[in-house]
Amino acid sequence: MLKPGLLIFYDHFYPAYKAGGPIQSLTNLVLRLQNDYSISVITSGYDLNEQVLLAGIETDRWVPVILPQSGDPVNVWYASEGKPGIRQMKQIVKECDPSFIYLNGMFSYHFVIVPLLANKNIKTVICPRGMLQQGALSGKAFKKKVYLAALRISGLCKHVSWHATNEEEREDTRKVFGEDIKVVVAENIPRKPIDEISKSNKTPGQLRLVYLSLIAEKKNLLQLLQIIAGLKENVSLDIYGPVKDVDYWKKCLEVLNTAAGRINYKADVLPVEVQSTFSKYDASILLTKGENFGHAIYESFSAGRPVITSYFTPWKELEEKEAGWNVDISKEEEITAALKKISLMHKDAFDAYCEGAHQLAKEYFHKRVDTGLYKKLFS
Repeated sequence: MLKPGLLIFYDHFYPAYKAGGPIQSLTNLVLRLQNDYSISVITSGYDLNEQVLLAGIETDRWVPVILPQSGDPVNVWYASEGKPGIRQMKQIVKECDPSFIYLNGMFSYHFVIVPLLANKNIKTVICPRGMLQQGALSGKAFKKKVYLAALRISGLCKHVSWHATNEEEREDTRKVFGEDIKVVVAENIPRKPIDEISKSNKTPGQLRLVYLSLIAEKKNLLQLLQIIAGLKENVSLDIYGPVKDVDYWKKCLEVLNTAAGRINYKADVLPVEVQSTFSKYDASILLTKGENFGHAIYESFSAGRPVITSYFTPWKELEEKEAGWNVDISKEEEITAALKKISLMHKDAFDAYCEGAHQLAKEYFHKRVDTGLYKKLFS
């Protein structure tokens, strides 16, 4: 039986990785749906903020690509210019002849607006990927407000369906595009937790933290740096992740340079190295302004490392679960007090949090992800 065709659009796709969680979400989605759909992807030939083409790819034609953990190829079109226009997009889609189109993300002219303009007669699903959260909309707020208003007025989204990864995202989407839109909630498909976690070398009076995420205003790294730089306690921070917002990173560097030795920028981390990187530290920290899932948070749990994070994620009541700590990012004194308390913890008490984090990831992973909900998106 011939599989229905599913065509996915996003600015970045494997082997790109610097755009973070959305690429991982797409990869996991493709792996889960490959048996039921003939999947193709149209993307840029560049990684985030890069001027050189991805290594080993062929551009401007359909090429079979085998993803990690898969034996079946996915057809991918890597655009050499990075930004296909409407005429080129129509031609590419015509060659693919999909039954359904899936747009990943919101704020992309070439991979959201252009596909909507070019393919009005193909059933289309949009997944905002947390970009409609209040915290996510606060950065570059005016530009995003104008963009969303234009999208509503244009009528381009009149007949699309929406994919929300949790109930909060369903409500966020309805606030922007109206109560009458069709929204299907289907949770993110995560990476498998490691089987055996390594215990932390935590000692009382010391705390080794890791930030592993994109460097952008939404992730709120600047506030974290200011807090760490002002601490008297023995708290260190290593930073991993690609720079998405160069101007924001410059502000971060000004603070980072005042705390040399305690705060260090390391490098990017390949997806296959993420869990092992988390394992080198006591805990991870992400004072984010908004996540619809938070791959970095989940993967820290999956490596057996507790997380210090905001309330703007699906991961709530972490201290009750002995998996981490939620803090109010509007109250810096609360964050400072939490870091002091955690730094004083003894190894046995801290190990319980490592076990709790790992258990939380295992419970999430083994909770049945209903493929039927994903199929409902394309019904």
